[in-house]
Amino acid sequence: MGKENILENAETYTLSDFQKLKLAESYKKLYENTIFENKKRMEEKYNKRVYNLSVKTLMENFFTNWTYIINEMTDLIYDPTNNKDINNYIIILTKDNRILYVGLMFIFVSIILYFIFLTK
Repeated sequence: MGKENILENAETYTLSDFQKLKLAESYKKLYENTIFENKKRMEEKYNKRVYNLSVKTLMENFFTNWTYIINEMTDLIYDPTNNKDINNYIIILTKDNRILYVGLMFIFVSIILYFIFLTK
């Protein structure tokens, strides 16, 4: 037997059949988990729509979002490095799903003002 150069052997760089099978199984499992997670997230997103929320959840989200809005507004007001442009305030009010809760606040305020002017 002569010296055989191991680096020239092509089979040293390939995966064995067992390793290929395990790799294929892990890809299949990863794909199935991805499909499952995507379906779960789509169901959660569908259940979080406004018309699917209960009144209790809607009010909890309303107060939570208004707390965040007020905190960010005060941070913006008292931040000496930030310019106090109207665009920054609009960005705070329209971030994520806050526009819905800002609209609800305007409706509540308009109803209260209507009853105030109605009693005069």
